[in-house]
Amino acid sequence: MFKVKVKDIPLFYAGKRYGSGEELIIEGDHMNDDLFDKIEEIENVPFKGVKEATLRKALEAAKVEIPEEADRDALIQLMNDNQVTL
Repeated sequence: MFKVKVKDIPLFYAGKRYGSGEELIIEGDHMNDDLFDKIEEIENVPFKGVKEATLRKALEAAKVEIPEEADRDALIQLMNDNQVTL
């Protein structure tokens, strides 16, 4: 994902109109140097904003064994390792 600024020509992206100079976040494969100036690349962080309790419930529902001392990062790793989604 990229944070970009619209160049000279107004455009529509995801159903919204953006004028020249406006900033937005786009998917990486939508990057077009003719339309946008790249401001920064944004790392796609899975489970951003998801609470630890929600992760635990999803893992329990998928019958994944959760170590007692598992913190949020360990739960995310278990989600990824076991291909569990919310």
